[in-house]
Amino acid sequence: MLRPALALLVAFAMSLAAPHAIAGSCAPEHVADIPFHNDGLFLNAPVILDGRQARFILDTGSEGSLITPEAAAALRLTPDPAHATMIQGPNGRGQLAPNMLIRALSLGTIPFGQRSIPLGALPGVPALTPPVAGLMGVDLLGQFDVEFDVKQQRLSLWQPSASDGRCAPAPAWPRGYTTLRTQREGTRLTVSFVLDGHEGTALIDSGARSHILSRRFAHLMGITDEILRKDQGGVTSGVDLNARWYHWHHFRALHLQEGAPGSGNPVWRDPVLTVSDMRDGADMLLGADWFAQHTVWVSFSAGRVWVR
Repeated sequence: MLRPALALLVAFAMSLAAPHAIAGSCAPEHVADIPFHNDGLFLNAPVILDGRQARFILDTGSEGSLITPEAAAALRLTPDPAHATMIQGPNGRGQLAPNMLIRALSLGTIPFGQRSIPLGALPGVPALTPPVAGLMGVDLLGQFDVEFDVKQQRLSLWQPSASDGRCAPAPAWPRGYTTLRTQREGTRLTVSFVLDGHEGTALIDSGARSHILSRRFAHLMGITDEILRKDQGGVTSGVDLNARWYHWHHFRALHLQEGAPGSGNPVWRDPVLTVSDMRDGADMLLGADWFAQHTVWVSFSAGRVWVR
């Protein structure tokens, strides 16, 4: 059951963000620090739904947000007769879902007001208190620069600096970070990678639990289904509840390409990646296991990703 909200989610004052700040008008403006949890690589943050505490998975790989049937029942949400949403899973297939009306939604102390959010299942999420009630996608996260610091259990929201040509987009960090080569895929962001000499694009996807390589891309690399069947694996499903097979395959080297020369992004030697069917458009997903090992700054407005 969703619990009544308590006054325990506090956005830190600007003075607390001083160590991160950059002098001058080009600096992004700190908005809030929010508790951030890693529960079995389900990256989640506290939300308030119609006055009750819950958690949402934060999903940079999803264009839209979602609320579970269990949360909708606990909150006694009413359907939105004017809207429905096609929910598409990683393998490209989808289903039409009804939208539910939330009278007041907040991420920590940041209010988003009334929202119409599609109803959908989240298979395999852990039983937590307060419970995971849905996921928050780029439709809401995209209003901010988002700094993911899983190790410090902190999610920081920033108001981007004015993009008037005078300011080059940059994180509020001292030097020592990597600028990744980034492209847009709709409202989401991808980065370029080289895997065993083959170039591709990877979706920045905090909602995925691991690095997932598309089976199509594996085939282009010469890795056949016969080879994959020799690897360990299993079956899973996404928000569309369509089952799909996966295998864990050993590779030699993975490198995320830099957008600025000499920014020092290391090569990952001997990675084991999950190979599975996924939608066209991206060749790989950079999931929660990647976020857990780095501090990641995602600027949806500038279309940039930085990592350290």
